[in-house]
Amino acid sequence: MKKFLILAFPVVFSGACHSKQPETTKTETGTSDTTKKNYLPVAEYLRAEISAVDSFPLRIMKYRIEKGKTDSALITTADFDRIAGEFLMAGLDSSHFEKNFEENSFVDRSTNLVSFTYSTKDTAYGLKRVDVLLSPGTGVEKLNSIYMEAMDANKDTTVISKLSWKAGRNFRILHIRKPGNGPEITDQTIVVWDTRE
Repeated sequence: MKKFLILAFPVVFSGACHSKQPETTKTETGTSDTTKKNYLPVAEYLRAEISAVDSFPLRIMKYRIEKGKTDSALITTADFDRIAGEFLMAGLDSSHFEKNFEENSFVDRSTNLVSFTYSTKDTAYGLKRVDVLLSPGTGVEKLNSIYMEAMDANKDTTVISKLSWKAGRNFRILHIRKPGNGPEITDQTIVVWDTRE
Protein backbone atom coordinates (compact mmCIF):
# COMPACT_ATOMS: atom_id res chain seq x y z
CA MET A 1 0.00 0.00 0.00
CA LYS A 2 2.81 2.44 0.84
CA LYS A 3 4.50 1.77 -2.50
CA PHE A 4 1.29 2.64 -4.33
CA LEU A 5 0.92 5.95 -2.47
CA ILE A 6 4.54 6.90 -3.14
CA LEU A 7 4.16 6.22 -6.87
CA ALA A 8 0.75 7.90 -7.17
CA PHE A 9 1.74 11.15 -5.42
CA PRO A 10 4.08 12.52 -8.15
CA VAL A 11 1.43 11.88 -10.81
CA VAL A 12 -1.31 13.70 -8.87
CA PHE A 13 1.07 16.52 -7.91
CA SER A 14 2.30 17.08 -11.47
CA GLY A 15 -1.32 17.17 -12.72
CA ALA A 16 -2.22 19.74 -10.06
CA CYS A 17 0.73 21.94 -10.99
CA HIS A 18 -0.45 22.18 -14.58
CA SER A 19 -4.21 22.35 -14.08
CA LYS A 20 -4.37 26.16 -13.94
CA GLN A 21 -1.98 26.77 -16.83
CA PRO A 22 -3.42 27.03 -20.35
CA GLU A 23 -1.66 24.80 -22.84
CA THR A 24 -0.69 26.78 -25.91
CA THR A 25 -0.72 25.17 -29.32
CA LYS A 26 0.13 27.51 -32.16
CA THR A 27 -1.21 26.71 -35.57
CA GLU A 28 0.98 26.36 -38.62
CA THR A 29 1.43 29.53 -40.63
CA GLY A 30 3.05 27.87 -43.62
CA THR A 31 5.12 30.05 -45.91
CA SER A 32 4.11 28.09 -48.99
CA ASP A 33 1.01 28.95 -51.01
CA THR A 34 0.17 25.25 -51.14
CA THR A 35 -0.37 25.06 -47.35
CA LYS A 36 -4.10 24.66 -46.61
CA LYS A 37 -5.39 26.42 -43.51
CA ASN A 38 -7.89 24.33 -41.56
CA TYR A 39 -9.97 27.03 -39.92
CA LEU A 40 -13.08 26.17 -37.96
CA PRO A 41 -16.31 26.32 -39.99
CA VAL A 42 -17.78 29.14 -37.88
CA ALA A 43 -20.59 29.98 -40.33
CA GLU A 44 -21.60 26.30 -40.47
CA TYR A 45 -21.68 26.11 -36.66
CA LEU A 46 -24.02 29.11 -36.60
CA ARG A 47 -26.25 27.77 -39.38
CA ALA A 48 -26.56 24.44 -37.53
CA GLU A 49 -27.56 26.27 -34.34
CA ILE A 50 -30.18 28.35 -36.20
CA SER A 51 -31.51 25.24 -37.91
CA ALA A 52 -31.79 23.42 -34.56
CA VAL A 53 -33.95 26.21 -33.13
CA ASP A 54 -36.09 26.26 -36.30
CA SER A 55 -36.73 22.52 -36.09
CA PHE A 56 -38.15 22.36 -32.55
CA PRO A 57 -41.26 24.06 -31.15
CA LEU A 58 -39.42 26.22 -28.64
CA ARG A 59 -40.59 29.25 -26.67
CA ILE A 60 -38.30 32.01 -27.93
CA MET A 61 -38.01 35.20 -25.89
CA LYS A 62 -36.49 38.45 -27.11
CA TYR A 63 -35.29 41.16 -24.72
CA ARG A 64 -34.44 44.61 -26.05
CA ILE A 65 -32.45 46.94 -23.78
CA GLU A 66 -32.21 50.56 -24.85
CA LYS A 67 -31.78 53.78 -22.85
CA GLY A 68 -32.00 51.83 -19.60
CA LYS A 69 -35.36 50.26 -20.46
CA THR A 70 -36.01 46.58 -21.20
CA ASP A 71 -38.83 45.37 -23.43
CA SER A 72 -39.57 41.66 -23.77
CA ALA A 73 -41.71 39.66 -26.18
CA LEU A 74 -42.26 36.16 -27.49
CA ILE A 75 -41.03 35.90 -31.08
CA THR A 76 -41.60 33.50 -33.97
CA THR A 77 -38.91 31.38 -35.62
CA ALA A 78 -39.08 33.78 -38.60
CA ASP A 79 -38.20 36.68 -36.25
CA PHE A 80 -35.50 34.54 -34.67
CA ASP A 81 -33.97 33.78 -38.09
CA ARG A 82 -33.99 37.46 -39.06
CA ILE A 83 -32.26 38.59 -35.85
CA ALA A 84 -29.80 35.65 -35.78
CA GLY A 85 -28.92 36.42 -39.41
CA GLU A 86 -26.74 39.27 -38.13
CA PHE A 87 -24.20 36.63 -37.05
CA LEU A 88 -23.83 35.35 -40.62
CA MET A 89 -21.62 38.21 -41.80
CA ALA A 90 -20.01 38.33 -45.21
CA GLY A 91 -16.58 38.14 -43.54
CA LEU A 92 -17.30 34.57 -42.41
CA ASP A 93 -17.32 33.28 -45.97
CA SER A 94 -14.44 30.78 -46.03
CA SER A 95 -12.37 32.35 -48.83
CA HIS A 96 -12.38 35.80 -47.16
CA PHE A 97 -11.96 34.36 -43.67
CA GLU A 98 -8.94 32.19 -44.52
CA LYS A 99 -7.29 34.98 -46.51
CA ASN A 100 -7.69 37.78 -43.97
CA PHE A 101 -7.72 36.15 -40.53
CA GLU A 102 -5.00 34.58 -38.41
CA GLU A 103 -5.78 31.76 -35.98
CA ASN A 104 -4.42 31.24 -32.48
CA SER A 105 -5.56 28.36 -30.31
CA PHE A 106 -4.94 26.85 -26.90
CA VAL A 107 -6.40 24.35 -24.46
CA ASP A 108 -7.42 25.87 -21.13
CA ARG A 109 -7.02 23.10 -18.60
CA SER A 110 -8.87 25.02 -15.88
CA THR A 111 -12.11 25.07 -17.94
CA ASN A 112 -11.34 22.07 -20.18
CA LEU A 113 -12.28 24.15 -23.23
CA VAL A 114 -10.40 24.55 -26.50
CA SER A 115 -10.19 28.22 -27.49
CA PHE A 116 -9.73 29.47 -31.06
CA THR A 117 -9.20 33.18 -31.70
CA TYR A 118 -9.36 34.64 -35.21
CA SER A 119 -8.24 38.22 -35.75
CA THR A 120 -7.45 40.43 -38.72
CA LYS A 121 -5.11 43.33 -39.38
CA ASP A 122 -7.44 44.56 -42.12
CA THR A 123 -8.36 48.15 -41.22
CA ALA A 124 -11.48 48.29 -43.42
CA TYR A 125 -14.95 48.01 -41.93
CA GLY A 126 -16.42 44.56 -41.33
CA LEU A 127 -15.67 41.54 -39.16
CA LYS A 128 -12.67 42.08 -36.87
CA ARG A 129 -12.52 39.20 -34.41
CA VAL A 130 -14.05 35.78 -33.79
CA ASP A 131 -13.53 33.66 -30.65
CA VAL A 132 -14.80 30.07 -30.59
CA LEU A 133 -14.85 27.81 -27.52
CA LEU A 134 -15.22 24.07 -28.02
CA SER A 135 -15.77 21.35 -25.44
CA PRO A 136 -13.57 18.39 -26.32
CA GLY A 137 -15.37 15.07 -26.56
CA THR A 138 -14.76 11.55 -27.77
CA GLY A 139 -13.77 12.09 -31.37
CA VAL A 140 -15.96 15.20 -31.82
CA GLU A 141 -15.54 18.65 -30.31
CA LYS A 142 -18.82 20.28 -29.31
CA LEU A 143 -19.51 23.99 -29.76
CA ASN A 144 -19.66 25.87 -26.46
CA SER A 145 -19.81 29.51 -27.58
CA ILE A 146 -18.92 32.03 -30.27
CA TYR A 147 -18.02 35.70 -29.77
CA MET A 148 -17.65 38.15 -32.66
CA GLU A 149 -16.76 41.81 -33.11
CA ALA A 150 -17.41 43.92 -36.19
CA MET A 151 -17.16 47.57 -37.14
CA ASP A 152 -19.26 49.50 -39.63
CA ALA A 153 -20.28 53.07 -40.44
CA ASN A 154 -23.63 54.70 -41.11
CA LYS A 155 -23.23 58.25 -42.43
CA ASP A 156 -21.20 60.07 -39.74
CA THR A 157 -21.68 57.32 -37.11
CA THR A 158 -19.31 54.45 -36.36
CA VAL A 159 -21.11 51.29 -35.25
CA ILE A 160 -19.32 48.63 -33.20
CA SER A 161 -21.15 45.31 -32.92
CA LYS A 162 -20.35 42.72 -30.24
CA LEU A 163 -22.17 39.43 -30.73
CA SER A 164 -22.08 36.37 -28.48
CA TRP A 165 -23.74 33.00 -29.03
CA LYS A 166 -24.09 30.38 -26.27
CA ALA A 167 -24.68 27.05 -28.03
CA GLY A 168 -28.15 25.65 -27.54
CA ARG A 169 -29.16 28.45 -25.15
CA ASN A 170 -29.16 32.11 -26.22
CA PHE A 171 -27.44 34.92 -28.08
CA ARG A 172 -26.73 38.61 -27.44
CA ILE A 173 -26.12 41.45 -29.87
CA LEU A 174 -24.72 44.71 -28.51
CA HIS A 175 -24.47 47.76 -30.78
CA ILE A 176 -22.39 50.76 -29.77
CA ARG A 177 -23.03 53.80 -31.97
CA LYS A 178 -20.48 56.60 -31.89
CA PRO A 179 -21.76 59.63 -33.80
CA GLY A 180 -19.39 62.32 -35.02
CA ASN A 181 -21.27 64.77 -32.77
CA GLY A 182 -23.16 63.73 -29.67
CA PRO A 183 -23.04 61.04 -27.03
CA GLU A 184 -22.45 57.33 -27.56
CA ILE A 185 -25.64 55.26 -27.91
CA THR A 186 -25.91 51.58 -26.98
CA ASP A 187 -28.64 49.03 -27.47
CA GLN A 188 -28.70 45.32 -26.75
CA THR A 189 -30.85 42.46 -28.01
CA ILE A 190 -30.93 39.17 -26.11
CA VAL A 191 -32.70 36.13 -27.54
CA VAL A 192 -33.26 33.10 -25.30
CA TRP A 193 -34.69 29.71 -26.26
CA ASP A 194 -33.31 27.61 -23.38
CA THR A 195 -33.07 29.08 -19.88
CA ARG A 196 -30.86 26.33 -18.41
CA GLU A 197 -27.44 27.48 -17.21
